[in-house]
Amino acid sequence: MLVIVAFALVAGFVAYAVRSASVARPPVTAGLPTIPAGTLAAPFSLPRLGGGPPVVLASFRGRPTVVNFFASWCVDCRAELSAFGSVSRSDGRLVNFVGVDTNDPNAALARALLARAGARYPVGVDPSGSVANSRYLVSALPVTLFLGSSGRVVGEVVGAQSRSDLEGWISRLTSRT
Repeated sequence: MLVIVAFALVAGFVAYAVRSASVARPPVTAGLPTIPAGTLAAPFSLPRLGGGPPVVLASFRGRPTVVNFFASWCVDCRAELSAFGSVSRSDGRLVNFVGVDTNDPNAALARALLARAGARYPVGVDPSGSVANSRYLVSALPVTLFLGSSGRVVGEVVGAQSRSDLEGWISRLTSRT
């Protein structure tokens, strides 16, 4: 009898786990502030990571732009950088890529991570998070904004992006222009 009860409990737990895994989950952005689609992206001019001319968002208008807020200490940010590096090299002729290294005390580590990922696009440094937090309502990292060629927000995603995620967004951005 004890074996039957134990088997029933295990079977019930497995059924519960399978059902829970198949239930649709709310998007990662649930409960987080977001920038509404159609909003003109807030302007910024940030010092360039590694030196050079500042990164000025307005200079990218005229082509769709992918803006990625990240930090070297962010595990999900590190995980997605290879996808950003790869897609920016293959699709950089279609859209601009811009990084914003925010709230990051280790610029050297950020540069090394970007180099390892092959991410050669411009990256601005937002050490205090003033641009990310107050202008873009970033409260978790990573955050990626997808802007149309006019500089208006098409979409925003909180959480790590895969290569296929980015390619889907680029397809969406380039079909709008």
